[in-house]
Amino acid sequence: MKRPIRDQIMWPLMGLLLVAIAANAIFSAWWMSTRNRTALEARQRQIIGVLEESSFPVTQTVIEKLRQLTGDELVVWDTAERRVVVGTLPLADLSAYEFAEDSAAEQQGPPRRQTLGDTRYLVRVCRIRGFPTQRLAILTPDHSMRKASRDAIWPPLAVGLATVLVSIPLTLAISASWARRIHSLEKHVETIAQGDFGLELSGGHVDDELSRLVQSINSMSRQLRAMREQLIQGERTRLVAQLTAGIGHQLRNGIAGAKLAIQLHESRCHQVTDTSLIVARNQLALVEEEVQGLLSLGKSDARPPGVVDLRLIVMTVRDLVSLSCEHQQIELTVLVEDPPQSVIGFTDGLRAAFLNLALNAIDAAGAGGQVWLVLKSDATLNSDATHCRLIVEDDGSGPPTELEESLFESFVTSKPEGIGLGLTVAATVARTHHGTLTWSRSDGRTRFELKLPMSAATKTGV
Repeated sequence: MKRPIRDQIMWPLMGLLLVAIAANAIFSAWWMSTRNRTALEARQRQIIGVLEESSFPVTQTVIEKLRQLTGDELVVWDTAERRVVVGTLPLADLSAYEFAEDSAAEQQGPPRRQTLGDTRYLVRVCRIRGFPTQRLAILTPDHSMRKASRDAIWPPLAVGLATVLVSIPLTLAISASWARRIHSLEKHVETIAQGDFGLELSGGHVDDELSRLVQSINSMSRQLRAMREQLIQGERTRLVAQLTAGIGHQLRNGIAGAKLAIQLHESRCHQVTDTSLIVARNQLALVEEEVQGLLSLGKSDARPPGVVDLRLIVMTVRDLVSLSCEHQQIELTVLVEDPPQSVIGFTDGLRAAFLNLALNAIDAAGAGGQVWLVLKSDATLNSDATHCRLIVEDDGSGPPTELEESLFESFVTSKPEGIGLGLTVAATVARTHHGTLTWSRSDGRTRFELKLPMSAATKTGV
C-alpha cells in the first residue's frame, strides 16, 4: 500500500504531540491538586494551632474575619448542648450533624470528608482552649479543590492545542518540500534507468542527506556515461580493427608488389640515381608504415617488447616526411636532446604513431608552414628524468572547436578526405606503452605530445 511521506511524517508527529499534551495536562492537574491539598492541610493546621493556643473567646466576629482571610467555613460546636455556638455556614439547622474531635492520628493525616446540605467539605475539628465542651470545625469546600485542578489543566491544554495548530501547516509544508525533492529525484533516477546518462540534478541550497544522495546519483550518472563511452569506444575500436585488418593485408600485398616492381626496374635499367624512383620508394615506405599502424590498432603484439631507441624513431620519421615537406615548402625542424633516450616497447607501433602525428602536422601547417619534431626528457636541475616526450608541433589553425573533446576517437576528422584513424592509432600505441597522448594550443602552435616512461637503461645512462 502506498503511503505518502507526508502522512508518514505528520501523523506520528501529531500523535506524539497529542500524547505529550494529554500527559502534561494530567500531570499538571495531579500536581496542582497535590499542591493545593498540601496547602489546605497546612492552612488548617495553622488555624488550629493559633486557636488552640489563644486565650480570647472565638466569637462570630473572629470567625467571620478568619473566613475572609482563608475562604474556609468555620463552626463552633458545643458537644454538651449539641448545637452551633457561632458559625459561618448559611445552613439553618446544624444540629443533625456531628463534629467529632479529630484523633491524634487524624490531626497528622489528611482531613476527612463530610457532606453538609448539598456541599461536600474537607473537615478538620479541634478543641478550643478555655471551653472544654466546645469544638472548632474548619470546613473547606471540596469543589474549590476540584476547580483548582481544572484550572491547572487548561493552560497546558491551550498551549498544546496551539502547538498542534501551528505544527500541522508547518509539518505539511516541510513534508511537501521533501516530497517534491524526492519526486524530482525519482524522475531523475528513472531518466538514468532509461539510459540518459550524464544529466545532473541540483541538490538544493540545504546540505542535508537528500542533497548528498543527489550528489551520489549525479556521480553515478557521470560514471555510467563514462563507462558507456568506454564500451562504445571499445566496440568501435574492435570493429575498426577488424575492418582495417582486412584492408591492411590487401594494401600490404599491393605495396609488396609495387616495391618488387621498382626493384626489378632498377635492376634492369641500372639507374639507381633516378629521383623519381627514390620518391616512389619513399612514398611506398610511408604508406607501408601507415598500413602497419592500422594493423596494430586493437591488436596485441605476440612478440615480447624490447628497448626502442627514440632518436632512431625521430630520424626515421624525418626521412619519411622530408620529401613531402620539401614538395610543399614546409620548414621541418628536428630537435633531439642528448643523451640517448629509449623506452621499452615496440618499434613498429611507436614509429607508426609518431609518423601519424607528423603527417597530421604537415597537413595542418599547409604550404609554407612550419613543423617541429622534438625529442626531450622531463629531467630538471633537482631530479632525474623518468619520462621522455615525443613532440610534434605545427603553426596551422588547429583542430575545430567542435572536435576538441572527441579528437582521439575513431572516425573523428576535419579533413574531407580523412577517415579519422591516425590519432586513434597514436592514442592506442600510447596506452599500450603505459604512456599518454595529449594536445594543446598556445602562441599560434598546435602541440601533440606522446609521453612515455623511460627504460631502466636510459635512467642509468647505459
